[in-house]
Amino acid sequence: MKHKFLLDIMVLYHGIKVVDDQDNPDATSTDLLRLIRENCHTILVDRTLADKYLSHVKELFRQPSHLTEASLFITEFIANSAKMKREELDPPQMPGGAKVPPEDEYVVRAALISHPFVVTAEKKLKDAINNFPGFGLKAVTPAEALELAKDT
Repeated sequence: MKHKFLLDIMVLYHGIKVVDDQDNPDATSTDLLRLIRENCHTILVDRTLADKYLSHVKELFRQPSHLTEASLFITEFIANSAKMKREELDPPQMPGGAKVPPEDEYVVRAALISHPFVVTAEKKLKDAINNFPGFGLKAVTPAEALELAKDT
């Protein structure tokens, strides 16, 4: 089964840097990106998330140790419309009663367009999504998404 994922910006960051959310060496997010590419899954973004991805990748370009990984992400995902699909619709407003960390609202709003799996390493965001049925969304950790991405 092919899945659609929306990656929180930090999952992208961890994947390129090959670290976990504590900056310890960890390939979970890196392996997730690899399996998304290899198993024909898709990353969904809206305009805001696409801009944030580019901004983070540009930041990583300034770090020579991450130049190769950042370049690969651009060629394998951002420049490949089969791997990264940009939603052209404007994201809907947050539903009434939703309690999401304000700095993560753009992630939820982007996910409300197509309802992909939201992949995040942030417990507050994951819990906010999974505990509010009005979203109709499912948030997963990078490790959980990795298991889903093994589907071919």
